[in-house]
Amino acid sequence: MRYSAFISYNFGDRGWARWLHRRLESYSIPTRLRGHPTAMGPLGNKLLPVFRDRDELGASSDLAQAVQDALVEAHYLIVICSPRGAKSRWVDEEIRSFVRLGRAQRIMYFVVDGEPHDPDPAKECFPPAVREGLVSEPLAADIRPGQDPRRDAVLKLLSRMLEVPFDALRQREVARRQRRLALVAAGSTAGLLLTTALAIFAFVSRAEAIRQRDIAQRKTVTAERTVEFVKSLFEVSDPSEARGETITAREILDKGARDIRSTLTNEPAVKAELGTTLGEVYAGLGLFRESDTLIREMMGLRHGDRMTRTRQYLAMADSHARTGRYDQAIASYGRALEMARDPSQPRPDLIPRILVSMGEAESAIGNHRAAAAAIKQGLRLDLAAVGDRDPAVARDLESLGLNAFNEGDLDEAQASFTKAIAIRYRRQGATHPRVAEDYNTLGAIAYLQGNAQLAEESYRKALRSYQLVLGPDHPEVANTSNNLARLLLERRRYGQALPLLERAVAINLKEKGPEHDDFVFPSYNLALVKEQLGALAEAQQLLRQSLRAARYHRHRNLGPILTDLAALRCRVGAFEESSALLDEAAPIMKQTYPTEAWRTAWVDNTRGYCAARHGDAGRARQLLQDTTPIILARWRPDTHFGVIARSRLAALSGRK
Repeated sequence: MRYSAFISYNFGDRGWARWLHRRLESYSIPTRLRGHPTAMGPLGNKLLPVFRDRDELGASSDLAQAVQDALVEAHYLIVICSPRGAKSRWVDEEIRSFVRLGRAQRIMYFVVDGEPHDPDPAKECFPPAVREGLVSEPLAADIRPGQDPRRDAVLKLLSRMLEVPFDALRQREVARRQRRLALVAAGSTAGLLLTTALAIFAFVSRAEAIRQRDIAQRKTVTAERTVEFVKSLFEVSDPSEARGETITAREILDKGARDIRSTLTNEPAVKAELGTTLGEVYAGLGLFRESDTLIREMMGLRHGDRMTRTRQYLAMADSHARTGRYDQAIASYGRALEMARDPSQPRPDLIPRILVSMGEAESAIGNHRAAAAAIKQGLRLDLAAVGDRDPAVARDLESLGLNAFNEGDLDEAQASFTKAIAIRYRRQGATHPRVAEDYNTLGAIAYLQGNAQLAEESYRKALRSYQLVLGPDHPEVANTSNNLARLLLERRRYGQALPLLERAVAINLKEKGPEHDDFVFPSYNLALVKEQLGALAEAQQLLRQSLRAARYHRHRNLGPILTDLAALRCRVGAFEESSALLDEAAPIMKQTYPTEAWRTAWVDNTRGYCAARHGDAGRARQLLQDTTPIILARWRPDTHFGVIARSRLAALSGRK
């Protein structure tokens, strides 16, 4: 082939195209890389010529054929991305032509303006061929303000073309600049001031090269220690104790935690990295308390590796979020984001994850606008880095969908989760835990949309997958068990709901505690089942426990819990307390469920029930007659709420 690369651009970006063309063709390939085999053939001292269509075509009589010929002769396609390029029919067609040549994996993007995958067409910088997913994992160099420095952006492209890791190529460039400065300084006779200036500059460059070398050495040491540590997890002091296939992941983890606490005292950064990783694995198995303990211990280690410390802050923030401490989580995510953006030891790989996780925490406390902004920023970064078919993008879509769900936008939530589950199916298979999680959420959406049959099917599918992949005691098993049990409860299948809810409450108490917001819904549902089965004392205790957590988190079930606790207190004659509970519930129910009239009607229906129990038949009759039709408009007469509403009215009629 004649060309190392073909630069595709809109005429409005010709300045950037010329600049990039000069940088690529003038780049001197490091001596040690010359002769290195690549897709372009063995490397020489320069790249093959770079084709820039506006200059290279000249007076060609057949423009389209000349472009096509050049594309055929090019190893790589580099697209200058901007809102101008996104609207260019020629740029889009050049991408499609390169894909048809079977070279989709050799397309690279050079972002100079606009926003990748922005919903505003005036800001979108990717052409339609990119947005449609013709290229699954684009490499993007980004020279917009606050993104890649120009030198690094060019090196990103070169690292792909030369088939050399970016960090290695950048370190070679730093070292090469240092050598040049040393030669200039050695041969300079321009005077003391100039010599001093050059020496200082050379020292700074040398310091940067040393810093890059030290980072590489630290990574090597960490990798070596990781291998040694993982091997040690499977060693036993007495061969007669070995149990082969019967050893569990929990036992291996516990051994690892013991070992990490007693070893690597002279390498605290490595110890922190490994210990934090073990903490995250604990969390992945649903062992949140063990995870939190280990992550906190590792945070207490003193070391100077900011890259490791960034990941520790992220792990700490995740731990706060898992245990319901959302304000602390947001603060830790903020610190992790600040450190990840530190130019001295940046962690650009962590920035999208930090942003999306921060958005999830904001959503959990009701800051939906801030949540959406953070998640969408992380999504844009992931789309630019890995394309629209990567599991990282699925994770972002799930977070975006969950925020929409929490805000009550069910259609948007359903669309986001449907896209996410399609990506995960394609890339990770049907047995991946996040596929089950997405089914769980789609079940919740179907439930709120009134499709109980589809909701039950989705929940059962999710529960089977969770139990198979995660085991019976994982918190996700608890969440799905609760959701399925709620459907059964509403259909008055209390006996089937009871074991599911008892399991869900037990798991949440063990792993998250009674103050966590995930404890609220299953304990409330279990209370309703216990009441229907005649266990009134247990029902009251569960309602009071769930009420404490619901008040703390301003949970969406706060109004319903207050209302049903009031009904239970009326049942035992505590009318003053029940009246106060209903007075508290009424405004909360209106604010939380403004479009669900039956919710407010349920409060007044319960007032009518209490009035009847208290002997005020006239008031009771008016309230029950006014509210029962509203409740039955939402619930069939044979459902949990339908039966209770009808029985209250029937009992009052029997007292005439």
